[in-house]
Amino acid sequence: MMHAPYRMDSPTSSEVQFDEAPELILVTTYTNTEKLAHTPKCGDGEGIYAFDLNPTTGALTKRGSLAMTPNPAFLVKHPNLPRIYGTTECIDQAGEIFTLNIDPTADAGVSFSGRVQAGGKSTCYINISEKTSQLVAVNYWDAKVCTLPLDNSGAVSEVSHTHAQPGSEYVDMHNPDRLEHWEYRQRWPHTHCAVTEPYSGEERVFVCDLAKDCVEHFKLQPGGMQHTGTVQLQAGLGPRHCIFHPRQKACYIVNELTSSVSFLRFNDKALDGQVEDSLTPGSVLEHVRTISTLPVDWQDKQTIKNGVWKAASHCSEIRIHPSGKLLFVGNRGHDSLAIFKINEEAGGDIELGSIVPSGGACPRNFNFSATGQWVIVGNQDSSNVTVFEADIERGTMAKACVHDCPAPNFVYAVPAEPMVRVSSQGC
Repeated sequence: MMHAPYRMDSPTSSEVQFDEAPELILVTTYTNTEKLAHTPKCGDGEGIYAFDLNPTTGALTKRGSLAMTPNPAFLVKHPNLPRIYGTTECIDQAGEIFTLNIDPTADAGVSFSGRVQAGGKSTCYINISEKTSQLVAVNYWDAKVCTLPLDNSGAVSEVSHTHAQPGSEYVDMHNPDRLEHWEYRQRWPHTHCAVTEPYSGEERVFVCDLAKDCVEHFKLQPGGMQHTGTVQLQAGLGPRHCIFHPRQKACYIVNELTSSVSFLRFNDKALDGQVEDSLTPGSVLEHVRTISTLPVDWQDKQTIKNGVWKAASHCSEIRIHPSGKLLFVGNRGHDSLAIFKINEEAGGDIELGSIVPSGGACPRNFNFSATGQWVIVGNQDSSNVTVFEADIERGTMAKACVHDCPAPNFVYAVPAEPMVRVSSQGC
């Protein structure tokens, strides 16, 4: 059954004056939840919603919206050009890469430019390689990682190279639905991210496979990429996303199925296509420890038995604070953000600082303001965005603002110029 689009109330417009340049916050929203790999408990949105974030107070002011279907998801800006790229998530049709132009005159601060197919289904992640002039697209449903060339203007061409995980053919052979997927999370491969390690100076991309409990790695080259090996993780973790510390040779992996985060040391070495175990000393990603993201009384509420996965909570996003001192992880079900302190004197090792309620239900995604003062959390099932003020020293955060937003999927912060906006609603 289709949900009617969720709409915000629109009281009398008021003029809002910003003392400092506001930050443009874009929030993608689900437009048809029946086409997703998971089962949100919310209505549908209309596409991309735009808010101005007051950098002094943390208040959000609705700016406008851009209609976009189906199910816009991940967003990332070109490193040098005023373009933003996004993905669409559907399990029953080809995923897409769409391009937006940053446009201060538009109500949403962006305007639509074009779209191309992403080479797979339920496209969930994008990585831009400036050195090789291409975009890496990760397709979750059928576990295909594709490259698409970028020209000097930032225009995206058709897929030039595809890596399909072994076992991804299950989708074409059996046409599974999302009920099968949600019960058997590891029945077939699910690639979920593509992250460039920042240490070697090479274009080496690491891809988490949630179903196969591994991290694949590739070396990007003009026109495609070369598979350079696999790091095997502990069975049943369900690795969703990985992220690298900007100063320490440390990798952090959020494990969706077990509500945990793993700290691994990055060992800069030749990658020759072999399969390594993360528990083996000297492997490119060497496991140090795995820590729960949940309170003790929630830690035994997930099981995988005979392939059937059940959990009261499961992790979502993982991000390092701009200071490099904190690691944040979202908990969907417990509805919180776990905040870990990063010990750089110990090579990036982590310890739990606090677990803070997310200000809504099912925190699917979150992001930071440019300075890191504000944490903007998209709560999917309660259809709201909550802003918190980060406390770096204590490793916690305090609620500052809540704003309605239908079915938020991804939160992205874009720098904005000083301006006076006409707003329909503010915190």
